[in-house]
Amino acid sequence: MWLHKLVVVVGLLSLSVLALAAAPKTSGQPIEVLKSGEAVTKHFRALGFRTHGGVEKGAAARIASEGRTFPAFSSSFTVGGVTYPFTMIGHPPASGRQAFIKSAIIPLRMNFVGFGPNQDQSHSFDPTPAVNNIVSSPLYMPTSWPGGFFGQFVDSMQRAAFWNLMDRHHEWHVQMDRPRVLPPIDIEVTPETAPTPDTGGLMQDASGNFFGDVLFDFMDAEIQTILQLLDLSDDTLPIFVTDGVTNQALGYHNAALIADNGGNAHLQTYIFTSWLDPAEVPAIIADVSTLNHELAEWTNDPFVNNVVPTWMYPTIPSDPIAVCGDNPFLEVGDPQGNGPNFADFPQANVSLAGVTYHLQQLVLWQWFTDMNPSNAFGGWFTFPIPQDLTVPAVYCP
Repeated sequence: MWLHKLVVVVGLLSLSVLALAAAPKTSGQPIEVLKSGEAVTKHFRALGFRTHGGVEKGAAARIASEGRTFPAFSSSFTVGGVTYPFTMIGHPPASGRQAFIKSAIIPLRMNFVGFGPNQDQSHSFDPTPAVNNIVSSPLYMPTSWPGGFFGQFVDSMQRAAFWNLMDRHHEWHVQMDRPRVLPPIDIEVTPETAPTPDTGGLMQDASGNFFGDVLFDFMDAEIQTILQLLDLSDDTLPIFVTDGVTNQALGYHNAALIADNGGNAHLQTYIFTSWLDPAEVPAIIADVSTLNHELAEWTNDPFVNNVVPTWMYPTIPSDPIAVCGDNPFLEVGDPQGNGPNFADFPQANVSLAGVTYHLQQLVLWQWFTDMNPSNAFGGWFTFPIPQDLTVPAVYCP
């Protein structure tokens, strides 16, 4: 019943946009052509990843104390005499308890309508291939990793980070349960047509493959409306998935207070991830690379309020491309996946059931702490290719 209601609401929103879009206009929004592979790469790298939203620590702690959200533990580290507390997903590592995280994958079928000079070009992006790929990927299925770890990607990464801080039998885990996959939800995207502003743009590469991009605020507003109508349990992570469509970013995660139909506020964390076909884009941004970035960030900073010293992208200070990240959060995907030197850290290619998945490298939380050597497994600072980053962060001046 709730699904029927949701589709009707989204449909009504789309109809209102279409009605407004009927106003006359001399010319339509052209479809941008990305003429080379280099242009495709430049477009997606310019989007990068966003840090968005967040809930103040006091509010998050009050709601979490009600016991309706995910299992979470808190700790801290100290840099320069300043203590930085953090909260992460899972039971306390020393407890040896295993956490099994529920998630709901929400496919978004993005329908771009009325583009081109004559407003007669439309294209729909089917999320089914993306969802099937994600469910079968190392984010949900166990496989082998460096150091002898075996399991899902995020679980193995967290076990490497807390190896010397967990129970002596090393039974602690943070695992994703098999996801619940919801039916696709249609969202309509239109170009600017007086008097309405545009909600997105449509592109093609030299081979004729379509890509879409929508406004960040438009997508986040649609997601929060959908969350209100879905009324998911507080201990379920919603993951919104598009295929071939970004939202002025490759992906992001957020925490927000969402009111349900009864007006009750819930602390809702969620992820938006694009999925891009590895046959059409560089491997570093292909298939599950964005979701592995965002899922690990959610695990390490679920409420987007774990503050760390503001860090530089991981290069030596004299490197001409070393710049301040202007990012004060414990976002483990950004240092190697979001800066000018991202090419220094190639993706990890992981084969599972005959399919090659492409995963970004992520820093372990010790990288932010000025801890040298790291107290992670093997003194590591990064995962899953530990030899590519062997020193902690350099902080911004």
